[in-house]
Amino acid sequence: MSSILHDISEMLFNDDDQIPDLETPYSSFTNDRPDSKLRVEGQSTRAIITERQQQLDDVLHEMSGLKKIVDTFNNLHEQLVEKQDKITQSMNSHKRLVSSLRGLPTEILSQIFVYCLPEDSHLSLAQNQAPVLLTRICREWRKVAVDMPNLWCRLHLNLKNRRNLQQQENLYSLCLKRSRGRPLSLVIDCYANQMVKLRNFLQPHGYHISYLSIPCVRGTPEVFGGFSALQELVLNNTTTRTSSSIVTCIMVLPSTVRSLKVTGLFSLNGDLSRIPTLALLTHIEASLCSLSVVIRLIRLCSNLSSLVIHKHASDRIPATDSALVLTHTALQSLRILEAGMSATSLLPGLFNILSLPNLRILEISGSRTWPHEEVKALLTRSNCPLESLIIGAGMVTTDEQRAEYVALIPSLVVTHFIK
Repeated sequence: MSSILHDISEMLFNDDDQIPDLETPYSSFTNDRPDSKLRVEGQSTRAIITERQQQLDDVLHEMSGLKKIVDTFNNLHEQLVEKQDKITQSMNSHKRLVSSLRGLPTEILSQIFVYCLPEDSHLSLAQNQAPVLLTRICREWRKVAVDMPNLWCRLHLNLKNRRNLQQQENLYSLCLKRSRGRPLSLVIDCYANQMVKLRNFLQPHGYHISYLSIPCVRGTPEVFGGFSALQELVLNNTTTRTSSSIVTCIMVLPSTVRSLKVTGLFSLNGDLSRIPTLALLTHIEASLCSLSVVIRLIRLCSNLSSLVIHKHASDRIPATDSALVLTHTALQSLRILEAGMSATSLLPGLFNILSLPNLRILEISGSRTWPHEEVKALLTRSNCPLESLIIGAGMVTTDEQRAEYVALIPSLVVTHFIK
């Protein structure tokens, strides 16, 4: 190659091809009309023009030849680049054959794949993230990933993207099949008019869906049919007009459900005393619910062991009366969080009527004033084996108040969070 370049340089840039001196006595008169009979060294101006035309033709000919040479080199360069790419691909594929990863047992590779999963509790199945990404690296990785049911059990299915909905549904269906009957944990985003289609989509997997988070709309109750393994249900109520849907959902809850969480407005209308599934619930987490709703839940859910209330509303009940005392023997954990209410709303009213003889964890945060007397009365009335009293950030208590709680229950641990 270097020899060819040298020969071309010799051919194009020899001494005979140096740029000639093109100056003539006529150069300074190009804007005038010199005498046509004027002679310079035996040459007329016409002879000079003829000579320049010949010189120009020679240069154009050389440029044409050079262009062919350049095109040849460009083609040669493209061929070399293609050859380089193929050699690199072949080398990389053979490097993978001797890669330490290829020598790993499938069991170890499987553990590595688990650590590759995003930190989100439910996977969005994005093409550039595990587990889908793991199926796109090589044939061996795809086989290992597809044969790992635990990679495909915690999924976030977003049906609101209408652009590639059919392609997305095909991917979701494929991933659900890869779970191979393992307990499924699903978070679903969809519109109200997609509920019938969603029911048909999930029906083949109803026997192993153990956790489901779903919008609470009019058609939601229809989805639960055939869910024989559902244990945890999250109803996402984004409007103020679907309280009847919550009640309808509760009425058709599978008997396997033990945990119910409702985000958004939570109200209970109508007679729920004959709904057997309420008595089976052991955990309830609710938002934006009133004191009367909290009391109804405690009354109806006889096996409730854990209750979490967020952002409660304020309605009041009469002061303490022995006839109004509500005893719940199963409740062990009560958390009232982000209340944002005064001391005369839910907290004192609720604590004034409750008796929780098996309460072990009590957490309160967000109230403007710490309801010391009501808390002390609750602990005294309940005579419970409380293990942990958690005082939320921003709530003010004194050393004397905390000492009174410990005096009532010597084994009590008081935790005070400070902003």
